[in-house]
Amino acid sequence: MTAKTKLTKNQEKVLEVIRNFVSKTGQSPTFSELRKGLLKRGLKLKSNNSIVQYLKVLEEKEYIQRFNKVRGIRLLEERGGDFVEIPLVGQANCGEALSFVNDLVEDWISISKKYIRGAKEKYFFVRAIGDSMNKADINSGDLVLVKKTEGVPTEDKVVVAAINGLGTIKKFKKIDEKPILMPESTNKKHQPIILHEDDDINIVGEVMEVFNMSSVENSY
Repeated sequence: MTAKTKLTKNQEKVLEVIRNFVSKTGQSPTFSELRKGLLKRGLKLKSNNSIVQYLKVLEEKEYIQRFNKVRGIRLLEERGGDFVEIPLVGQANCGEALSFVNDLVEDWISISKKYIRGAKEKYFFVRAIGDSMNKADINSGDLVLVKKTEGVPTEDKVVVAAINGLGTIKKFKKIDEKPILMPESTNKKHQPIILHEDDDINIVGEVMEVFNMSSVENSY
C-alpha cells in the first residue's frame, strides 16, 4: 500500500470515531452511530450525504474500504485483515417468539476475528427484541452473536431456539430430564417455556457474545 495522504482535522475525527467504535464492538458503526460519535467531538453533520463525502475521501486516501451494506466500513490498517463477515439472519424475541428464518440473511456484519472460534460459517447474528433476558444483559435492539450447535446444548447456556418456526432467546435448562427454556428478566410476566417432544423444536445455537448497542452509543 502506498503512503497515506495526510488528513484534515475533521477527517481525522471521522477516522477516530470509526477506530474507537470498531475497537469497542468489533464491528463498524452505522451512519447514525457515526454521527452521534462525531457530535461528541464537536462535528455536527446534518445529513447522511455529509458522512458519505467524508467516507469517500477516507477511502480515496486508503484509510478505509466501503461496502454497500449497513455496517459497510472496513479499516485498512495494520490489523485491517483481522475481520470477518458474519450474517445477520433476523430477529429473535426475548419475550414471546417472533418470526425467525435461519436461512434469510438480512445483512452482513464485520466483526473482529477474536470473537470467532473455528469456522466462521458456524456463526450468525440475530437482533434481540423484548426484555425477558435483561437480567442476562440482553436487551431489545442488541446484536447477539450465535454459534450453531448440534445435538442437546449445554445446560445453563443461553441459546437461540426456533419453536414451531418462531425464534426466541432463553437459558436452556433440564428439570426432571425435561428441556425448558427459562427467561431471566425483571419483568415477572415472562414464564418458562416447557418443551414437548411433539413440538417442532430446533436449538439453533448457543449465544457467544452480546453487543449492547445502547451502551455502545453512549460510550464512544
